[in-house]
Parts: sequence; C-alpha cells; structure tokens
Amino acid sequence: MSSGVSEAAHDPNTPTRRPLPDPPALSPYQSPTYPPRTHWHERADLEKTLRSCTERILMAEKSLSDLGINPRRAGIERIYHQLLGARDQVAEAVRRLPLETGSLYEEDKERFEEGVQAFERAWRRWEAGGA
Repeated sequence: MSSGVSEAAHDPNTPTRRPLPDPPALSPYQSPTYPPRTHWHERADLEKTLRSCTERILMAEKSLSDLGINPRRAGIERIYHQLLGARDQVAEAVRRLPLETGSLYEEDKERFEEGVQAFERAWRRWEAGGA
C-alpha cells in the first residue's frame, strides 16, 4: 500500500523549498481591484511646469496693465486670454495626472503636453509683440 505522503518529504537529503514571500498587506481603504497609483513621483516636475506658466502670465499681466490705451491692445489681450486658457489646461492635467492610472493617465498626459505646447506657442506670439 502506498501512503498519501511522498517519501521525498521524509528524506533529509532532499533540498528544502523556500517559503513563498508574504503578499503585501491589503489596505482596507483601497479596493484590491483598483490599480495602484504609480505616478506620484511626477508631481514635482508637473508643478514646476505649472509654476513657470503662472509666473509668465504674471509678467504678461504687468506688461498688459502698463500698456494702457493702444490700438494693438485687442490683439494682445486675445493672446493673454489664450495664455490663460492654456495654463488652465495645464493646471487641470497637473491636478489629475498623479492620481490616474492606465489609459486615463495616458489621455491626461497627452492633454498636459498639448496644453504646454499651446502655452509655448501663445507665449512666443506674446513675446513677438502680439503679431
């Protein structure tokens, strides 16, 4: 008769298996089916880009207020409002990106990059004097 236990289990020359590592502890505050957020480390760089946009808008506001009445003011104000819109797009992406995962992250990353590009285009026009 054979028993349900293998002979190798009792042989002292059989190499022992290492135990499997314990799985990470589950947080009671997070669903185990929700993917982990892995983009927290990007937050500082994203906020640095947003600060750069905000600082340039503050410079634009100052020069716009110093401009006074000027026949080209309407075109310059239009560029200023485009700067504001692009900065708002960047700000929204900066707020969302560290929290997103998967395809939502990819979509927001694309919106962030497009917002930065739009801001840079408008800023070049601003520096050119609103041409």
